[in-house]
Amino acid sequence: MVDSGLLRIDDPVHLECLGFCFIPLIQRDLKSFTHLWNSHRIRQQRHVEAPNGIPIVMSYQPKAYGTRDFLFRLPCVLETIDRIQERYFVKKPQFGCKDDFIPVLEHVCEMQREQLPIPESIESATSLFLALTEILDGFTNYICKNICLKIGNILQI
Repeated sequence: MVDSGLLRIDDPVHLECLGFCFIPLIQRDLKSFTHLWNSHRIRQQRHVEAPNGIPIVMSYQPKAYGTRDFLFRLPCVLETIDRIQERYFVKKPQFGCKDDFIPVLEHVCEMQREQLPIPESIESATSLFLALTEILDGFTNYICKNICLKIGNILQI
């Protein structure tokens, strides 16, 4: 998309549109991959001594597979963890873009945030990205042109 000039990585609006259109797809696919990996069977190797079985089961029952249990007690109370999380954890945006960009999308799409389109495929994400950036680039150009005209008028006075 960068090579074809469709995505300008130095444009924050393009980056927010990119996140909005593609991050939900990436998250969905990562979740699917994680589930598939954790539930697939690892076969026993002939010449290598390694545990075999289903990763998620092996994680919860390590002794049954002859492996070490890597769980350990935390050296603090859960409230300490909660305070650390509140202070340092960066909340993942719900829609793949910054929360303050959502009102812009609501205005452009003329929809409430719950009604905003969520792409189901790379093709639909790309189409949505192109539509959003075309509209928003038009707004940006219009606003910049008007500001330049006003500045020009002020300087002529």
